[in-house]
Amino acid sequence: METVSLSLTVPGGLTIKNKNSVSVSTDFEAFVGLTIGASATLDPGDYKVTAVAQYGTNSKSFDFTVKVVQNLVHMEGNSFNSGALTVKTGTTVWWINMDSPGGGDPEIHNVVFSSGTTGHSSDLNQYDSYSYTFTTPGTYNYFCAYHPGMKGTVTVTA
Repeated sequence: METVSLSLTVPGGLTIKNKNSVSVSTDFEAFVGLTIGASATLDPGDYKVTAVAQYGTNSKSFDFTVKVVQNLVHMEGNSFNSGALTVKTGTTVWWINMDSPGGGDPEIHNVVFSSGTTGHSSDLNQYDSYSYTFTTPGTYNYFCAYHPGMKGTVTVTA
């Protein structure tokens, strides 16, 4: 067994919770989950995080990007959460598929607008995302073509 110590460098406004170390045998890989949070005052955008794994006298570092958005809809349990948003003209809304495949259902989702626009996403597998910028006031109803009960609305005000 070898112990791998983890350290992270994060920009101000982001918080990451993780295990500080993990023990692995020399012939296996280890996966460590990270819980990432952003303060309510952090501007939307892409933020670089650097992770360093130290094992014995060796180390390995890697960078990854965290995208911070203001309006996010999760696709989970065959529903849109939150299914009803009110935003101002010019706002970008993001959808992300957080469903995991299981029970014979690959949990592919999509976003198809039935009013307000003809926009739509491609098929979204787990962790895939789609964004749409609303430029005209109105009510935009949308649904998932694969799961008839998945419906949502974005109301856009001037």
